[in-house]
Amino acid sequence: MALQGIRSPYGNFSGVGGLSSEAFPNPFDDVASLAMPDQFRNVLHWCEYIYSVFGTYRMAMERVISYFLTEIEISGDVSDEEKEKFQDFLRDTVDGLTTIQNLLRDRMCYGNAFASVLVPFKRFLRAPDSGDMYPLREVYRNSKFRFEWSNFQFIATNPKTGWRGPWKVVDKPDDEEKKIRIKRWNPHEIEVLHDPYTDETAYLWRIPEDYKKLIKDGNLFHLERAGEQVLKAIKYDRMFRFNPEVIYHMKEPTLGGMKVRGWGLPRILSNFRQIYYVQVLRRYNEAIALDYVIPFRLITPMPRPGAGGGGGGGAMPNQDLLQSFHGGDFAAQVKSMLRKRRRDPATWQVLPFPVQYQMLGGDANQLAPRDLLDQGMETLLNDAGTPIELYKGSLQLQTAPVALRLFEATWHHLVHDVNKFLQWLVDQVSQIMSWEVVEAKLKKVTIADDMEKQMAALQLMMGQQLSGHSGLKAIGFDWEAEQKLLAEEARKQQEIQSRMQEEMEQAGFAQEIAKGQMGPGGAPAAGGGAAAPMGGAVGAGGAPAGGGAPGPDAASAMGAGGTPVTTYLQTMGPNVPVTPEDLMTTADQLANELLGLPEGIKDSELRRLKQYNEPLHSLVKEKMNAMRQQMRTQGGAMLQQQQFGGGGMAAA
Repeated sequence: MALQGIRSPYGNFSGVGGLSSEAFPNPFDDVASLAMPDQFRNVLHWCEYIYSVFGTYRMAMERVISYFLTEIEISGDVSDEEKEKFQDFLRDTVDGLTTIQNLLRDRMCYGNAFASVLVPFKRFLRAPDSGDMYPLREVYRNSKFRFEWSNFQFIATNPKTGWRGPWKVVDKPDDEEKKIRIKRWNPHEIEVLHDPYTDETAYLWRIPEDYKKLIKDGNLFHLERAGEQVLKAIKYDRMFRFNPEVIYHMKEPTLGGMKVRGWGLPRILSNFRQIYYVQVLRRYNEAIALDYVIPFRLITPMPRPGAGGGGGGGAMPNQDLLQSFHGGDFAAQVKSMLRKRRRDPATWQVLPFPVQYQMLGGDANQLAPRDLLDQGMETLLNDAGTPIELYKGSLQLQTAPVALRLFEATWHHLVHDVNKFLQWLVDQVSQIMSWEVVEAKLKKVTIADDMEKQMAALQLMMGQQLSGHSGLKAIGFDWEAEQKLLAEEARKQQEIQSRMQEEMEQAGFAQEIAKGQMGPGGAPAAGGGAAAPMGGAVGAGGAPAGGGAPGPDAASAMGAGGTPVTTYLQTMGPNVPVTPEDLMTTADQLANELLGLPEGIKDSELRRLKQYNEPLHSLVKEKMNAMRQQMRTQGGAMLQQQQFGGGGMAAA
């Protein structure tokens, strides 16, 4: 296919108004135009070569691609399980982001990218006479079948009946959910049928000759995987035609006047002249580096002044050393001196004649076209649609918002193509796997990277002016998923605390029994140190110093120097009646004081309280758990306020 509209349609032109007889050359007829390809297949090869060897242009396009690669969002009126199923499929099975990156790389290079979904299958052969079915691999390798690949037929002998002839091919699905994959097609092998009136297209695959040969030779690896339609196309030496909607074509937009017949025009072709110019500068810079970076060192004989003549004669003219020394001898002695110096740089060198040393060249810094290269590179990046700051990674924060907004608008068609491909992909998978239809697209870059918008969203969420779903979505999190994780963490934390508390209670109880501090029934021993008061509230015999209902006196006794439970046990007698109100008040006081104690003392006190008064022990634990939960909630709110700006949230 010849490209029309690429070359200049104008020839040479005359001076202004045609008044001058001197003809000026066409400025578009430059040297780069002579190297520009004019056939579309040549364009694809040229673009592939330039993208592969021209690192600056390739990296500029790679950074554009990477900028727009964000998370894949799955939405739609479906259940969370269906969304998670598609998320797992796009992330684990087909590696969706890598697939998108590869397709965009083809689009940036060739201007076109082709993809289709391949459904895996296992190939079986069925004997027509008996209906027995065997895997192709078994029939191919087992000598009893006497397999033969002839005239594109699977010929074998039925070991049960002895019948021999062509067997029927049966392809069965093979674990579609895990083995389904996305095939990228080589643009060099694709033919596009285009209707100029409706702009509809159909796609053909020109099967490579080397692949045809592998099939014709009956290679098992390829016979197991080639579809029946592909085998038929190879048999009759025809191209393989794709069914509608089976192949996706992502292409670079072009002008309406260009007859590209359904193809996209590579961006490299639009920048061909600038790429050619930069490459010319690089080539001559390389020549300068080869010749002028290392100076040329030269040793020559030094002319000797002549001796003054007698009898009124003037000074003799300078004498040439080569008049008294042979040139070969001079060179041999100098080379010998250089060899000795390389072996031992500290050695003394002696020559029978004077020499002079010169350095020629070494002026690469003055000759290298650095300014021209920098200017040509910046022009090329600008022509390719890549900001020089983005390429260098030095976007200034003052101009970043406006520059990025303009940059995103310039490449809007790239994101649009990716979202269309993702929707096409999930539609194909839904049909193949009989899954529910969902919506898929890339997350917007502006939402993912706008820090000011994130901060505002979080502040509005803390002030209950924005839903938690919208607030967390602004910073890349899902509200429902986070709520599930929080509930799961709380449940696991409660289980761990309960298990550790039970283990510590059992270990402490056994230790106290071993020390003889517990009497029968779990009551404190008469002379045990564990029942001894820490603040002197008990007399020498260990009996309580007083009794009565808990109240202000009990509260003051708890802070008199002993541990809370020990003091309470010393204060309360075994037969003192207690009202429910007094029990709740005591539980609040004990919970408040126990929370401030070290873990070991607190656990020991709780075990002692459980042995003495189990209902009170349960109430104290409930109070302590409620207090811990309240402190965690307050701590989380304070942490969020510190991280995301206390002023705005406090005002909200």
